[in-house]
Amino acid sequence: MSTFWQMSILTFLAIISVIIIIITAQLLVVRIWTVKYEKDDIETKYNEISMLINANTNITYDKLFETMDLEAIIYDEDKNIIYNNVDDVPRSLEFDNPYRIKSRIFLNLDHDNVILNAPLIVNGEKSYIYIFNETDVFKDYLEATVHIMIFVIILVIIISILAGMFISIKFVNKLKKLRDIMEEIKEKGISNRVEIHDEKDAFDKVNIVFNSMMDEVEKSFNAQKQFINDASHELRTPLTIIKGHLKMLDRWGKNDKETLDKSIKVSLNEVERLTKLVNDLLQLSRAENELVRNNNLEVVSIAKIINEVIYDFEIINKDVNFTYDIEDNLNLYIMPEHLKQLFIIFIDNAIKYCDKEEKQIDIKAYIDKNNTKICIRDNGIGIPDEDIPKITDKFYRVDKSRKYNNSFGIGLSIAAQIIKLYKGRLDIESKIYEGTNVIINFSNVLN
Repeated sequence: MSTFWQMSILTFLAIISVIIIIITAQLLVVRIWTVKYEKDDIETKYNEISMLINANTNITYDKLFETMDLEAIIYDEDKNIIYNNVDDVPRSLEFDNPYRIKSRIFLNLDHDNVILNAPLIVNGEKSYIYIFNETDVFKDYLEATVHIMIFVIILVIIISILAGMFISIKFVNKLKKLRDIMEEIKEKGISNRVEIHDEKDAFDKVNIVFNSMMDEVEKSFNAQKQFINDASHELRTPLTIIKGHLKMLDRWGKNDKETLDKSIKVSLNEVERLTKLVNDLLQLSRAENELVRNNNLEVVSIAKIINEVIYDFEIINKDVNFTYDIEDNLNLYIMPEHLKQLFIIFIDNAIKYCDKEEKQIDIKAYIDKNNTKICIRDNGIGIPDEDIPKITDKFYRVDKSRKYNNSFGIGLSIAAQIIKLYKGRLDIESKIYEGTNVIINFSNVLN
């Protein structure tokens, strides 16, 4: 069964159920009211009978009960019947003495009645009266309203069917719009979006989520497309250079020792560039797809890792002055190789993009509002404000003139992915010709 008919039937059943409940409740209320009315009526008649019998000892019982349209039994304390105008005395008749009014309600309304059993003074002697009174009020109410009820029920059935179909059409039409957009996306591309009419509407909330999801898909698709273009360009450049030198050597350069040595040296440099690019891409892929598991994490001393990294850099970079200030016993719950890789990437960038004779790198790590902050500040060339949001993109480089050095614009992407693995945050502050301050925030503080 289609969604349209499922919703139509469910809506119809829901409306009909509500109407049945309302009518049933209404009949129950009327039934309770009529029983109470009959009890009050029979009690009023009993008081009237008691007063008339006490005031007139010669009263005729047949005439009295006929006038009041009542069936009654009068009996004395010895349970001898004094008067009876009931055709068939019920077997369940109880000659008990307490004052009591009770109703007997049957599914057959023709046998509904109210019964009163109460004391009565007859000729100065204590007796009792048992009064039967058939209830007709509820029966009359049903007879008077049954045609209206049937008409209302038929009308409600028609309205509920139409309402169910209308609601279903509205629902299905909104789903169709979303389906049509999906079909357009499938055929024409991922730039189409569902039109939003009311942000508070439940369907439009779903559409907003869908549009947001498609924005992310389009962004990811464009990023992958750009990544492929950039990676192809980066791979093609050294391959073209190597191919050119090999062709040259094949034609005439192999007999020229100087040309041969130069071509071999250039080709080896380009192979090194290709190797570094492939390694960077593998590291980036691993960082993007890696899952942090507790069994891989360790309590790592930040000071220890910084000392190891600085020692390695100082050996090959004599012109760099390092200073660092680390809070005592400051630790992180992290994979040691990840923390080390972060320091290597940021320090390497700080050295690479500094054109001053004396390079200065200051490292600071401390606790700030239950977060571990690591700051790496340099005195390099700085980054323009408009480039800061983009520098963690794959293959993005601020200085385009450095196209043929060993930087491919992947290092910061790797660092951003590692920080993301630990739900950290990367902030970069920079001023042109003054330097850059890289701030890493981690929430897993151990000290």
